[in-house]
Amino acid sequence: MFCGFVKSIPIEIEEAAMIDGCSPLRTFFSVVLPIMKPTYISVGILETMWIWNDFLLPYLTLDLNKFSTIPITIQRMQGSYGRVDMGAIMASLVMAIIPIVVFYLSCQKHIIKGVAAGAVKG
Repeated sequence: MFCGFVKSIPIEIEEAAMIDGCSPLRTFFSVVLPIMKPTYISVGILETMWIWNDFLLPYLTLDLNKFSTIPITIQRMQGSYGRVDMGAIMASLVMAIIPIVVFYLSCQKHIIKGVAAGAVKG
């Protein structure tokens, strides 16, 4: 997303900053970075959603006797030998999904703006 967005920034904006006396570093921090705001907000939101739902890394690294994430707990609720409490599992899934849905809905305009800005234009 970052690459696509930076490629879509017109070079004239950077040239205008250079004519005004900005160094390349100042051009980046004063001109390019503020333009990229929707992109880095949307990347942050999407990464937060990815980390919230992560299963494999916590499963491999955590001491499961002491610590457990929501996806690991839900997986453990399945039990063994076909013994499954579907009501408890579904309630846990809904409780796990609610925070990320609320987070997504509150940040939806930034995600759409950032994804649209990061799309590579032909």
